[in-house]
Amino acid sequence: MQKRITLSSCRWQLAILMLLAIFLLGMGTSMFISFEKGSRVTDADYYQNGLNYAKTRSGAYNPGLDWVMSASLAGSDLQVRVHNQQGAPVAGGTLLFQTRSGNEKEVLTLAESEPGVFVAPWPASGQGEVRGELLFTKGEAIASQKVVFFN
Repeated sequence: MQKRITLSSCRWQLAILMLLAIFLLGMGTSMFISFEKGSRVTDADYYQNGLNYAKTRSGAYNPGLDWVMSASLAGSDLQVRVHNQQGAPVAGGTLLFQTRSGNEKEVLTLAESEPGVFVAPWPASGQGEVRGELLFTKGEAIASQKVVFFN
């Protein structure tokens, strides 16, 4: 007795063959593109690309990495001095002191009283330890520093 091939079984076989062909075509295309175009990671000089990353636009150097912040409690005020590696004050910019207590985040904005010196009234009341982060921004440059105050 002969097996009868129905139209629905031919459709399934054709669908499976089409999916296999699409998969193979996609794999061949992606292999061709990777061999022809490549990327900076797979280039022969990828090590040189890593060494010179800071000179590229996406890896532009942040001058804020060289800034130093010195924080202190001066009476009832929080005083922060911002200076560069040579000791010159970094004038202008915005300085924030961020604290977190539980899920609440408190932000204190410090005002510049003289070049590179930022002052704000100390927000903490009572005795204890206050942990936070100083965040100084000037243009696109950013400097941050974690601090702990005991009062």
